[in-house]
Formats: sequence, C-alpha cells, structure tokens
Amino acid sequence: MMDNIRKVFYWNRKLFSLKCILFLVFGAIGSLIPFLPLHMNDALGLSKSESIIISIVAPLLAAIGPLVAAPLADRLAGIYGSPQKARNGAYLRVMIAVSLTFATILYWLLLVIPAVKTSENVSFICNENGGHILQDRCGQHCYEFDETKGNVLVKTCTYTCNGTSKYTAQLFRERERKKEESLNGLHEPASDGDSEIYYDSGPDLEVDLSVTTQSNDYSNNDFEAYPHLCYTNDSNYRLCEVSTDYSKPIEFNIGLKPSVPFYSSDNIENKTCKFPIIEPFQCRIRQDIWKNLTKNGHDKDCEPVVICEIENPYNIPNSLLRRSQCGNYTFWLYIFIRSLADMFLAASVVLISTAVVIATRETSSGRGDVGKQYAAGALGFAIFAPIMGGLAYGGYLESCICFTTLAACAVLLLILDDTMPLSPPEWWWHTRCGLLALPMSSVRKYGWEVAGLGIILFLLGVFWSSIDAFLPWYVVKSREADALIIGLTLTVGAVPAVIFLILAEMIVDYCGHNNILIFSFVNYICHHLGLMFIDNAWYILFCEWLELFSLHVMYITSILYLRHLIPRKYTACGQALPIIAHFCLGRSLGALFGGMAYSEFNSEYTFQKVHKVLCITATCIAIAYFIIYHSYLKPKCIPPVNLPPAPAPVVVQSMNGNGSYTPLRVYHNSKSKKGHFRY
Repeated sequence: MMDNIRKVFYWNRKLFSLKCILFLVFGAIGSLIPFLPLHMNDALGLSKSESIIISIVAPLLAAIGPLVAAPLADRLAGIYGSPQKARNGAYLRVMIAVSLTFATILYWLLLVIPAVKTSENVSFICNENGGHILQDRCGQHCYEFDETKGNVLVKTCTYTCNGTSKYTAQLFRERERKKEESLNGLHEPASDGDSEIYYDSGPDLEVDLSVTTQSNDYSNNDFEAYPHLCYTNDSNYRLCEVSTDYSKPIEFNIGLKPSVPFYSSDNIENKTCKFPIIEPFQCRIRQDIWKNLTKNGHDKDCEPVVICEIENPYNIPNSLLRRSQCGNYTFWLYIFIRSLADMFLAASVVLISTAVVIATRETSSGRGDVGKQYAAGALGFAIFAPIMGGLAYGGYLESCICFTTLAACAVLLLILDDTMPLSPPEWWWHTRCGLLALPMSSVRKYGWEVAGLGIILFLLGVFWSSIDAFLPWYVVKSREADALIIGLTLTVGAVPAVIFLILAEMIVDYCGHNNILIFSFVNYICHHLGLMFIDNAWYILFCEWLELFSLHVMYITSILYLRHLIPRKYTACGQALPIIAHFCLGRSLGALFGGMAYSEFNSEYTFQKVHKVLCITATCIAIAYFIIYHSYLKPKCIPPVNLPPAPAPVVVQSMNGNGSYTPLRVYHNSKSKKGHFRY
C-alpha cells in the first residue's frame, strides 16, 4: 500500500519541463477554442448556417495535420534513432515548436478577415402582375441568380406607392404610430400575443385573381385591410397568406429571375436591383385602397403595391439571398484559414502526446507516468478559459493574445530545454510479459482491436462535438447568460480531472479500458438528457461536470490503450488515432448533428428533439457495447498468463551449491498479465 502511495506522489524532475509545456499548450487551447463560435457570429457576422458549415469542414480538414505529422515523426525517429543523434529528441521538439508557431500565426490571421457586410437594403413587393425582391446592389452589376430555389421570410406587409428596398419594420411602426395619432379614440387590439396564420381548406383556396376589386361592404373605416399574398405551391394549388400586424413571418420557397430595370419616381434608374419571382405570385389590391393611394387616379406617379420586410434575409437555413450578399468572400476566407490553423494545432497535440508517451518510458504492463503529465495540461485547461470569459468577456482579440503568450512560452521551452528524455523508446516495450526473448507484432495481432477502438473513439467524438461545438450559443441564449460561464464549462470538468489523471494508471488498471469507454457513453446519456430540460446558463455547469469522465479520463484511457496495442516504431501514429477519430472526424460529424439543434425558428422544440435523438442513440450504443464486450470480447480476448517455464529438477540441483540455496532467475516484469490491462 505504501509503495503505491509513493509511486503516486513520486516526482520525476526530468519531466518537469514536459509538464510545463502541457500546462502552457492546453492552457492556450482553453483560452481560445471555446470562444470561436462567438467570433464567427458576433465579430464577423457569419450566419449560423455558415458557422455550422465551418464547424463541420474545419475539423475534417484538420485531420490532415496528424496524418502528415505522425508518420513523419515516426520516420524521423527511425532515422535518428541512435543515442548519439536522438538522445534528447531534437526532431520531435522542433516539430512541436513549428506546429505551434504556424497555428498561432494562422489564428491571428482570423482577426484580419473583414466582417460580412449585411447593410444592403432588401424588401419584398408584389401586385396583381407578380412578385419581386428589391435589393441594393453591391457593385456595378446586380447578382445573377440561377433558378435554384431558396427560403425567404416576409413580415409586416402593408400597402404603399412604389416599392423601395429600404422598407423595414421600423418604418412600418412609424406608419402605425402616425395612424394611431390620427385615429385617436379607436380601440386597441384585443390581444397582444402572436396570432396564428390560418390556412383555409377546401374550395376557398381557389382565388379568382382576375378580379381586382372588392365589394364596397368592406370599405368602412372600422375594417383593417390586411394584405393577401397569393401564390401557387408545388402541388399546383393556389394559396393565399394573410399578413397581419401580429402574424409570424411567412416562409416562401421561391426562385428568382435575372434583375430587370427599376426606376425611381423621377424615371431615373437607381442602384436597386429588381428580381422577378419565378413562381406565379400575385397580391390583390382592393379598389378602395387603390383609390386612396392614387388619390382617385390623379397621382400618376403612384403604382400601388404590397411591400413586406424580409426577416433575416441572409441568416436563415437555405436562405435564397445569402449568396447575393456583399462580402460573401468572408466565409470562404475564414473556412480556409481556420482549417489550416486547426490542422497545425491538431498536429501539435499529436506530437505532444507522442512526447509524453516516449518521455514517461511506459512499459508493457502499463506502469508509466502519463497521467501526471496530462494532469498539468488539465490544470492549464481549467485556469485560462474562465479568465478569458470573465475578464475579457470572450473577446477574440484578448483570447488570441493569451493563446500567443502561452504558445510562445511553450515554444521557447521546447527550443531551450534539451534535457527532456525524448529519445526513441527501448525495443523491449513490446514483449509478451516483458520477456526479452519474445517480441511480437502488435499491428498484426491487434489490428482489428485498433480498428474497433477507432470506431468507439469516433462515436464518442460525435456525442462530444454535438454538445461542445455550439455550447457558447446555448449559453448566450439561456437565462443569466454570461461569458464567464462559457469558460467555466471547461473548468468544472478539468479541475476534478487533475486528481483523476494523477491516478490514471491505477484507475485504468482497476476498471479496464473498455469499461471506462462504456461508462463514457453512459455519461453522454445523462449529458444530452440534462440539456433537454435546462434553460438557465448556470445549471449547464452540472452537465459539463460529466466531461471529467467523457473527455479527460476517456482521452487518457485511449492513450494508454493505444500505447499497448501499437509497436514503438509507430508510436506517433498510434497517438494520432484518438485525435483523428475523436477530435477531427467525430467532431466534424458531431457538429453536423449539433447544428441541427440551432435552427432559426422553433429552435426550442428542435433543440430538445435533436438531443432526445442523441440521448436515445447513446443509450443504444452503450447497451450494445456492454453486451458485446461482456458476452463475447472479454471471454475471448483475455490471453493466458505466459510465465517462464520452470527449470528441471536436475538443473535446480546443479545450481544448488550446498543443497540449501537456489539463486533466483530475474525476468523483466515476469509477473505481468499482458492483455489483462484492457479487460
């Protein structure tokens, strides 16, 4: 017992600088990465749909970094494998320093990307002759739409003379205010809530659009004439939507033709583009309204139309107008630079993990010092995230400065400290029971097990990313939202992880690698279930505490697992598997599923529905994994204990000098149970 306690608190001075590097690097990651979703939306003005696409594509391309860096590191380890050339692992330290430097430069380049210009005016108009969209053009020419359909949301429609692209709800409210002042004494609307849009059924859907006049029975002043927007749907039914003062936005799926000339009241073509709608679209204007607008036909310059504001013209899912907005290159520039930055950052994490495994000199029985090194990294992860959230309010510039400072210190330490034990690992790391005479090929023997582990890590990455990729959005829209909470979501899981990581080898040996991975799926069941019912930002921290097991303990488990399965000449490739499977591929697919929970409309219902499906999926995977593992894999895969053969009695007698003493033959780790560490 005392020996185990002494091993836990044993302090290897040669690994002190490595602990500092892990503290600095993971502290830098924690200070920047959580606030990137807010930077995309708030600072650059990218839509949620564009941010989701970036969160899907960037991790996918980031996998290129580990795929290139890991084989290169293993190759250089073989070339410079002699003690004279690679005693201090100079090749590995230089690769980590270069990766961190390029990642820092690229994250700074995100600051110089110009924000999206969304100030161009746009509105919707229609009359008996059809519908149009008016939009201020960005340059000398109007955007050329193809006939691809997209979504447009219209609201606050009213009757007016001559459409303008500058119509907004503010102008509508101003009109209403003036009308109320002129009609002082009229009653207020009976309800201040949102009224529903009612769809008539049956023959009433058929509208005779050839009739442009209405009965005079509706011409009294007590009746409010609301605009009717009529169109033919995909089923060839003619429908009419009524836009009232309190209606929710009306969604149309339409296509646009090339722009036609649009003239102002002085017959001069202005800078407004006028795009005709492809679908049959008409808005009836009653005769009494037409007479009122044209002053009984005396105002020849008035062309009565129905004009509507377009809500979120560029930020809704499948937006028709997004492609035509000014400054659309911001999205492409951001996704290119962000992907490169994530690529180098992922490569640096893989190389650091390789350095930890090599420096701790872990043996085949799993008695290394890996957990203590990552405990320092978890401490940095926990400290700097809430500092950036609480003091800098999640600002990207401040986060980037902190990231640069910490990364620069890590690079200097890597370059200046040549005492880290980073020479290539000893050849006896992969022997059966540690016996020097029995080497084995883990790739050939455990290939399917490595592939299975990769699939499990990929699935865990999907569940992790579906929560964390857009967690700042969820925090911001919750009650009592604060940027400090975004940082604390990392802290609540990382602080207790420090203790668990110090005891990592003991925990993994006692529980077994696969049992810990199964427990990670159980954590995600609770995590997704909790998010379905939480609407207070502070309560989210109770769910994020579960990342102690589902992220930190899971990651150290995968490192130790692969350390045993992969031969030493593929050490870097083995450590690249968790990063590629979990933090690249799994993160990419998880962002796709997580992004579904953040639709622009009916988002609360959609959010709960998405996390309900993910919770059920995690439950099914956990049950299936548990049954397959305990009923098939565990009984089949535990290998027998291979001990050295007992010497023959004659040999023992000859070795006994006086018949009373038998010298002990010492084997390296002869009592190890190779294979039991996994089960």
